Formats: sequence, structure tokens, C-alpha cells
Amino acid sequence: MAWYNNKATKLLNIQYPILQGPFGGNLSSVELVATVSNAGGLGGYGAYTLSSQEIVEVDKQIKAATGRPYNLNLWVSDSDAIDGTVPDQQFELARQLFKPYFEEAGIALPEKPAPFKSRFENQVQAVLDIRPKVFSFMFGVPSAEILQQCGRLGIVTVGAATTLDEAIFLENAGVDMIIASGFEAGGHRPSFLQSAEVSVTGTFVLLQLIKEKLKIPVIAAGVSQMGRAFRQPLRLARMLRK
Repeated sequence: MAWYNNKATKLLNIQYPILQGPFGGNLSSVELVATVSNAGGLGGYGAYTLSSQEIVEVDKQIKAATGRPYNLNLWVSDSDAIDGTVPDQQFELARQLFKPYFEEAGIALPEKPAPFKSRFENQVQAVLDIRPKVFSFMFGVPSAEILQQCGRLGIVTVGAATTLDEAIFLENAGVDMIIASGFEAGGHRPSFLQSAEVSVTGTFVLLQLIKEKLKIPVIAAGVSQMGRAFRQPLRLARMLRK
């Protein structure tokens, strides 16, 4: 059997087990998604900054550019603020911390933001209506109802885990595949059970831990240049301790 024929390629209906990371913040492009998918991999579009209508419009462009499977990505939680607001005391502490930098730059300090609601609920409904081959998500796990809907619609779900506990949580929730996102991975630290500061398992160790405990396919997140730069001091520290 060829190296590229595995559970992931069969489940995703792609030729090569290579997934393009979805770029958020309006950095994704229809052209890149289509290029990767047409070449036999899985293109990915980061849609967490888009409105539901914008997601629909982008999806139309992707479908016009490729007839192959592709991935739409959302953030389950797009804020650390509880109930969409920040306590006055916490906001004042932040103001005092950053005040010298704003004064140095001659910029007025911002006012406390108004409470807001997550966009995920409306965004995910657009994804369900679109029915892409793959729906991936970060910073949490969608509700059981959403995951069940994905299953009924034939949408493969992919969640990101930075620790073994998060991977087990995702599998128990019914997610189809897991991205093992070690501390070297590019992009955000998509931790959701504990803070990012303590969820720093390396990719190769995380892969082995997940492989030993879970049965569903696991995807290794790519390494960023920042991750490589961070890893060098760690290697030096190990050498100094010997």
C-alpha cells in the first residue's frame, strides 16, 4: 500500500494526507484553497472573522474554483471574556499596564469595550447549510447537537488539541479527527481545557501520547519559524543541564 493511502485520506476523500492550515484574520484565499485541493491535498479556509453571509459568498467562490474536498475553519470561542464582558477591575489593571506605551506613542487609551456575543452560533449554521466536506474548529468543542448534525450531513469534523486531555475530550465528544498542535506549531495556541501557558507539550511527544490512547486519525500540526526559534534555546538549556 502506498504511503499516502491511510485512514485520513479515505475519510477525507483526498489523495495525499496533507492539510493546508486555514489562515484566519482575512489571510486565507480562495486561490490557495483550490490549489491545494486540486493538487490532491485538503485546502483550508479560516472563516472565523467572517459573517455568516460572507462565509456563504466565499464558499461559492471555492466551489467555483475546485470540485475537490476542502475545509472551513471556525473558532468555537473567540473571546476570553466571560459573558462577553470584562470586569471593571480587570480592565483598569490592563489600562495601567499599557498606559506608558500609549503615552509614549501619543495614542489615547481605548475605552472599555461594550459586551458582545460570540459569532460562532451564526457562523456554524452557515457551515451546516453549506455542507463542506470538512469542518475544523479551534479553542473548544461544538455542542453535541452540532456534531450530530455534521454526522448526519456527511461533514467530517476535525478538532485541535494541545494536550492529551484535550484529545481525549474531543474523541469522547464524537469528533472524527484530531490535530495534534504542539508548542512548535504555527498560528495560535488553541488550548481550551487549560491555559496556553501550561499546554506546551511538544508535537512528537503529543503525537505518541494521542496515538497510544485514541483510535481516531491524528494530524500533526506544522512547525512555524517561531517554533523553531523557540526550540533552539530549549535545546541549549538541556545541554547546559547535562
